[in-house]
Amino acid sequence: MIKRMCMWLAVLGCFFSAGHGLRGQSLSIEGAPSDVGYNVGSIATLRATVRGLTGDVSQYAVFADIQYVGTTTVSSVQLDRKAEEKPGEVRYEGEWLIPAAAPTGIYSVTVRVEDRTAEEVVAKQQIRGFGVYRKLVRIARLTLDKTFYAVGEPIQCEVVLENLTERDLNDLRVEFSNANYPWISLFSREAGGSDRPAENPELALKVLQDKLKLPALAQVTIPMMPAGTAAFLQGQQVAVLGAGGPARHEKLPPPEVDTYTVALWNADRTVLYDMQFTVPAIVQPVNRDLPKPYGRNFAHPYNSDIDFVKYRQFYTPGQLSPALTVDHARTLYRPGDKVVLKVTAKNLRKEAETSLTFRAKIKGPSGQELAVRNNKLLNDLAAGATQTFEHDVWTVPAEQPPGLYSLTLSATGPDGQQQAETVTEIAVNSLPTSLLVVGPHEDDETLYAGLIRAAVEAGVPVRVAILTGGDVGACELYYSKPCGPNEARQFGLVRMEETAEALEHLGLPRDKVIFLGLPDGGSGAIWSSHIKASYPFLSIYLATDHAPYENVMKPNLPFAREPVIEVLKQIILDFKPAMIATTHPDERHVDHRVTNWFVVKACQELLREKKLDPKTVVLADEAYGAGGFKPAPYHYEKMTVFLSGEAAARLQEMGWIYQSQGGNLSEGMRKTFAELPREENHLRILDWQAHAGWNE
Repeated sequence: MIKRMCMWLAVLGCFFSAGHGLRGQSLSIEGAPSDVGYNVGSIATLRATVRGLTGDVSQYAVFADIQYVGTTTVSSVQLDRKAEEKPGEVRYEGEWLIPAAAPTGIYSVTVRVEDRTAEEVVAKQQIRGFGVYRKLVRIARLTLDKTFYAVGEPIQCEVVLENLTERDLNDLRVEFSNANYPWISLFSREAGGSDRPAENPELALKVLQDKLKLPALAQVTIPMMPAGTAAFLQGQQVAVLGAGGPARHEKLPPPEVDTYTVALWNADRTVLYDMQFTVPAIVQPVNRDLPKPYGRNFAHPYNSDIDFVKYRQFYTPGQLSPALTVDHARTLYRPGDKVVLKVTAKNLRKEAETSLTFRAKIKGPSGQELAVRNNKLLNDLAAGATQTFEHDVWTVPAEQPPGLYSLTLSATGPDGQQQAETVTEIAVNSLPTSLLVVGPHEDDETLYAGLIRAAVEAGVPVRVAILTGGDVGACELYYSKPCGPNEARQFGLVRMEETAEALEHLGLPRDKVIFLGLPDGGSGAIWSSHIKASYPFLSIYLATDHAPYENVMKPNLPFAREPVIEVLKQIILDFKPAMIATTHPDERHVDHRVTNWFVVKACQELLREKKLDPKTVVLADEAYGAGGFKPAPYHYEKMTVFLSGEAAARLQEMGWIYQSQGGNLSEGMRKTFAELPREENHLRILDWQAHAGWNE
């Protein structure tokens, strides 16, 4: 293969815009890079197949034009014709040496075919792009001394580190701990203690080596050595991972599956270079080896957790009628809405029904009867036949308070005898005129799933914005191996697709969902240390400092506070939401609390610029755990969204779609209709307009 020197050329950005098709309609081009991403200083291999070339194919030259998305500067590399060809098609391949100083992020590739005889471009087509990352050092291998540990037994670990740069890296710190994500608060404040957080002893953190020197382009092995002590972690994993099995409170706990984290830091623990989870280990008491445990990639921690009864009967006996079926596409309403049921009646009798009268009865949250309506008549329903009709049963009074209501629909024959009855739940909520939900990760929109569904059913305009790509959470579990930058970026795309599919299940089209592609776990550093676009944060897993995705609102968005806030301001200005729902400002998870900070700061700046209505409602979810940090100074008011059983069932099903985030576990622990929660609680931030700068 001939390696060619690339030249940077200034061209019009629109020349290489996405979706630019072929000029020569008889020619077709397809191709892709050899990988989804490459490290700076390495070689990107580009491949293309051209079909429909006529005459002497040597008269054509094929180029790959490589562009950092969002700029107009292009690097052009000529592709070499490959010897092996099929009739009607010609294959080409070329290499691009990625400059060591190349910006990280997403690059587009356009293949262009030139007729050298006619001196003109005869075809061009954009193909799949690729990411460029800057990975400095990685944990190349992580090995435990064995798989099975008795409680109290030492755990030994060997770590192999690799320097990917051409310079020595000094003063590195290698830590071993119980499984955790460092950006979920690892500290606890002791009563009466100082302002400095104390390390959480549940992490069992041990420094394997500090002041480590890693020579350029070399590997260093930390030999097998004691790293921790086997202990039961169920119930603690939720505190440090945000996921995991609940505490079982048994006198002699059963065996369990645990993992551990190895993290590579700089000397003062301010820069996390890499982290990995160990392979699963089984921890068990000396005198107990049953029940056999299962890890997170299985539906149940133990077979004893499998339900053999409830799954057979989702609805309570007698709740549904075989003769009356109500369409549950809409069960959530606002005051002033008209409740119209779509009903299918089936004659289960052996003779025709000459007439059926339908009676609808509404009961309020406390069981009081609110309305009764007899106004639908069916005539001559043959034996075994069905008929579908709409039944106008109630107009929700404008002053009706929010809550859960019961609607009983019954059918009586001409003799006044009741033939069938079915009960449907409906919920009434006061809703905004438009809703924007802003979450930190793909699956955090579930915090407001009930509110989203209520708005969708009512026809209220909804947008959902997700700030990070979620590229870390369970990445190793998804691939069953450690994640490098390519795996992390592709895993981010997996999670984005899960969110799009989950929201579609709620009825929200995917074109109403916006992704920003920030790095998982990086929001804290972006907020506090990387303010300007000129000094972006280098992500741990993605190893980029710009958003490396093509499907986000702004590809190559710098990982810095000011650009993030500007994008959020643009989303708010474009949509003009009456309500913005986001995370709690005091969450333990740094991405959660900082998402709130981003949103509120964007709102405060727009308010100061007189571009946002000060009456805009801002909601926070109920925090799942405080992080031991300075609490936000806001005042709150509780807001409850009421859910019908059918809406709650849809929300439960939504959770199963997040397969990478334990959707299989959720499906394994599914609730019956009666067990599903009928309320979703949030907090209205009463004074978001005030307290600017409290967290800076």
